[in-house]
Amino acid sequence: MTANAQPHNPAAEAIPVDDRSPMDTLPYWARATNPIVRRHLGLYWRTLPPEFEPILYVSGFWVLALLAGLVFPFVTDLATTVIVVSVLVIPVGIIFYLRALFSIAANSAAVMADEIRNNTMQLLMSTPMSLEQIFLGKVASALWRKMDDLVLIVQGAALFGPPLIIMHYAGLFPLRESGSLTYLLIIVMTITSLLRLVLEPLMFGMVGVGIGAFLPFRAIAMISSVAWVAFYFVLINMVQQLNLQFLSAALDGAREASELALQAANMRLALAFGLTIAIELVLPLLLPYALIRLVSGLLARQLRAS
Repeated sequence: MTANAQPHNPAAEAIPVDDRSPMDTLPYWARATNPIVRRHLGLYWRTLPPEFEPILYVSGFWVLALLAGLVFPFVTDLATTVIVVSVLVIPVGIIFYLRALFSIAANSAAVMADEIRNNTMQLLMSTPMSLEQIFLGKVASALWRKMDDLVLIVQGAALFGPPLIIMHYAGLFPLRESGSLTYLLIIVMTITSLLRLVLEPLMFGMVGVGIGAFLPFRAIAMISSVAWVAFYFVLINMVQQLNLQFLSAALDGAREASELALQAANMRLALAFGLTIAIELVLPLLLPYALIRLVSGLLARQLRAS
């Protein structure tokens, strides 16, 4: 054995080493190095890929804190001491989030309208990528332009969002009285709120691509896409507020009902609770995913037929 030779270590050989760059871990359509994406980015192709580990660590901390609160309620009380900071930070985050969504929808519509107006979609359709991947690539180009903002928004939501969620559900279902049900709702809502921050930008970008394909006038497509973002948030928040009023009335009715009316009050409460699960936990995830698939499928069918 020579002086510079390294001893054989079978354990080191057994450990796989992932030497891929962070960009390579993303789907191909989402990479800034994808030619379909990069042609729209300009200098934004230098934007660093998002780091998901800090978000997962913060979210994991909150989930563990809530699970510990089932056994030791004081843990939840300590965790909510940051509620004042959350009340100040989250509204600002919402403003920046809406601003980012307006930009994503407008940019997605603009790049697709340019493709249709310049008659270059046929050229893109000759590439190995499917039409769905091409549409998502258009959306990815808009996402990369706001990637730094989106990462900060998601990190802020992961850190400061759960205290507001705790306050919201604890006001409806007191933690000491409802037990594990309220804690489970808070945990699921925390996860749902973070998934929304991933799905909604994709949805608004895809809808913008669809609008740009059917309205190949850049300014009109951009204005229509921004209007769609505003309409969506007004609609979904209006539905949530109406459901919240219905749930509050059902809770009050169940508390004040006489023995004769208790069964009817409990049935109304069960209906209100089911609607709350559907509107606050299922709809915000199912609707964006369904719209992404629907717009992508309809647009692909239209372009193949033309």
